[in-house]
Amino acid sequence: MTNSSLTVLPTFIIGAGIAGLSCARKLQDAGENVVLLEARYRIGGRVQSIKNGLSTYDLGASWIHGIENNPIWDIVQKSGITTTVFNYDESNFYHKNGQIFTSTEKQEFECYIEKINHLLSQTKINAALEAVHEIIGSLTYSGTIFLEQDLKELLLSFFERLANDPFATDLSQLSAHYQQYEGYFDGDEVIFPDGYYQVIANISENLDIKTGIEIRKIALKNNHVELMDQHNVTYLGSRVIVAVPLGVLKNKMEFVPSLPAEYIDAIQKIGFGSFNKVFLEFAEPLPFRANNSLDSISDFYWFNGHWFNILDLSGIYHKPIYLMLFGGKQSVFIDHAPDNKVWDFIFSSLNANFPKIPTQPKNLTITRWGIDPYSYGSFSFPTFEHQENRVEILNQAIENRLFFIGEHCSSKYAGTVHGAYLNGCETSQKIIKLKLNLE
Repeated sequence: MTNSSLTVLPTFIIGAGIAGLSCARKLQDAGENVVLLEARYRIGGRVQSIKNGLSTYDLGASWIHGIENNPIWDIVQKSGITTTVFNYDESNFYHKNGQIFTSTEKQEFECYIEKINHLLSQTKINAALEAVHEIIGSLTYSGTIFLEQDLKELLLSFFERLANDPFATDLSQLSAHYQQYEGYFDGDEVIFPDGYYQVIANISENLDIKTGIEIRKIALKNNHVELMDQHNVTYLGSRVIVAVPLGVLKNKMEFVPSLPAEYIDAIQKIGFGSFNKVFLEFAEPLPFRANNSLDSISDFYWFNGHWFNILDLSGIYHKPIYLMLFGGKQSVFIDHAPDNKVWDFIFSSLNANFPKIPTQPKNLTITRWGIDPYSYGSFSFPTFEHQENRVEILNQAIENRLFFIGEHCSSKYAGTVHGAYLNGCETSQKIIKLKLNLE
């Protein structure tokens, strides 16, 4: 191969999720020859919208987390995509007996949560579980309207639940400084009644995307890159941008020569968790929701030492559809359990708190991202060993020919769609600048 032939070799992007698509979009618009290779027979990655009757479910990403200055919101507005405001920071809480917290109880409980969050922001302890235990043990509970031991148990479980959602892990694995890494924009949170995939369709228009091609091996040669797929077909390119989920990097991609030690360390030590959704459709509204005079669409109820959260989507779908979100060990259970066992688990928790829960849902839709062979999980999170330089390392190109992108490469917005989108855009600018310097 001669140097002159390099000009015709494409830039390959492995993975047609939001990061790969945003990077390809910017590069192609700048005149680059870009080809996306996607292992699935669809694009979008962890953005996946499906039809269920007349309803559209987002099995992966659902929310735009804050619309102010959010690039995803900009795309939505320019494209005329319909969204619905869906803030669920206002929630109802229920006691172990299914009685809803009074306004005074809720106010006091949330006040303690705020106190703990404030103290966590100042702690020198790295592990969230240790820090939360220490803080709960140090607080003064005189004058509380709860029994002190009950309140401590409810608070600890709340932070265990927070590790599950939105961080896709357990409190024992989470950094105590998670608030620094949440990465949301200000403003309303919105969802897509007709699916997040509309954003994917907009970004991917007229891109060269080949599906059903799983790249398993990446080799850096003297003056090009060589990729090999599941059928041992070889692809030659000028450079490669790896836009696969962190779970795939951890489990099944080979690099020749082997990646430098600091890249391997970063890939293995950045957290990556399982986060699953269960959509429940019933013939009639759940009784405790039908009788609920409050405006909130989010209910936290207590079962077997854990907070469970159920979201009422009836206002969006105009029929009794609910969503439950699971992270950490509960999500891993769902990854491996059959549908009937998942429903038994959910039914037991609801039935212990509320009367007249239907013995079966009309429809049940369950995700299992943790065992998906093209993701092995849902999104990244800051572990108690988190070091920002590991993310910075993944943002450094190897020989200016091998690049990594994705939500796990975002230092400010990890675990989000906008983080993946922005990281793809940033890397495209690096490549464009690099080419200009070479010319």
